[in-house]
Amino acid sequence: MTYIVQTFQLGSSTVVTLPKGLGIKPGQKLKVEKQGKKVILKEKKLSEVEVDKLVKKLSGHLKLERHLNAEELDLLYEESYK
Repeated sequence: MTYIVQTFQLGSSTVVTLPKGLGIKPGQKLKVEKQGKKVILKEKKLSEVEVDKLVKKLSGHLKLERHLNAEELDLLYEESYK
């Protein structure tokens, strides 16, 4: 499917709005490459370091020695706020 979109200026950047039909979620990080006159968007995969940071942020910085199931994680999280 082909979409026609219009760019606009935001500060020093040129912005392209992407139609919802493309399935790109708000906040999703993309790699942008230019090949000749083509601009290519690719999904940016998280690095191991980025995944670790995200897990720590989402876990409230709990230090976990092993993988826990949902119930164990809930109990540990609740205990950390007592």
